[in-house]
Amino acid sequence: MADLYLFDFSGDEDERARRSEERARERSLVRTRYAEQLTRSAGVDAVTADLVLATLFDHNRPDGSSCGCSCHPQLPGGSLHDAGFDCSCTWDDDTRAARRREWQARLEEYWASPEAGELKRAQEAERAEVAGWLEAHPGVSAEQTTAFAPEQWKGTVDGRSFYFRERHGEWRIELDLEPTGQEAQRVIGTGPDGEMLTEPVEMTEGTVIAEGVESALGDTARDHLEFIVRTIREHITGESCSHRGAINFCPTCGSRI
Repeated sequence: MADLYLFDFSGDEDERARRSEERARERSLVRTRYAEQLTRSAGVDAVTADLVLATLFDHNRPDGSSCGCSCHPQLPGGSLHDAGFDCSCTWDDDTRAARRREWQARLEEYWASPEAGELKRAQEAERAEVAGWLEAHPGVSAEQTTAFAPEQWKGTVDGRSFYFRERHGEWRIELDLEPTGQEAQRVIGTGPDGEMLTEPVEMTEGTVIAEGVESALGDTARDHLEFIVRTIREHITGESCSHRGAINFCPTCGSRI
């Protein structure tokens, strides 16, 4: 059995004390802001507001230490959406429009940057490599519908439809896709007010013929496609193989007997 190692990333005693003080200071500031919000919105006095917050958020163990169990409601951290005071649900129409313009400007700035240009060139080279591989392999049609989170491919191999999905280092291949009777809403663009436009798409599902981890796939998109096609063709060959005349391995599909 391999050795098991435990690492403590919390730092020494002084570092832990410093972090604890920072968390306590931030929590105190957030709590003060919520108490003030409660007095304004509900019209209660400061003492009542403090009692309400204590009832909701103060949960201590017998030794007096704070219980951080997720079954209790928690005050938000100050770093996310300014502790909730700058969440999008608090914006009026003018603020929403301004934030959308800011986001679009940042996006346009990024796509005009050298980093984005380098990314575009790499993606174009990758697509060209995949297209060249497909041209050299009759009987295969394939499209990479998403490149990450998850990576997905769909197409046909020798007339058999397939779907490939990889996420969090694990992948699967489905063969012979059939409609499931369910629909999903596919995003096709955005409207003039920034709302998402969708269209219904019929869902399909096939038989899972192979599963594994990403280390088997190779490094590039072309490597991934080549692996997918090879795996599917090995499966198709194995479907009709009877292993006649072999001792340890099938001479037709290569499977171990």
